[in-house]
Amino acid sequence: MLRGGIHPISHKRSTQLERLEVVETGRRRRWSDDEKLRIVSESFEAPRAISSTARRHGISRSLLMTWATRVRARADQPSKRTIWLCAGRPGR
Repeated sequence: MLRGGIHPISHKRSTQLERLEVVETGRRRRWSDDEKLRIVSESFEAPRAISSTARRHGISRSLLMTWATRVRARADQPSKRTIWLCAGRPGR
């Protein structure tokens, strides 16, 4: 990726130069699991809401889809809770 500076425009008849500036956005954002779940849940509320939800929260559509895929995968897994069963006959 070109980092600022001057580079020629590639036109057959042009010798102009164009200045390209790169804006630094700072550090990456960190999303908690609760925030991710809330945003994914919001995207499930209406049909075709993935893109608009992603824009509203300033994230890419592909990132939101990745989070949604992970949420669905977790929902398909059985719970890891212990279930106690009684092995004896009732009433004894």
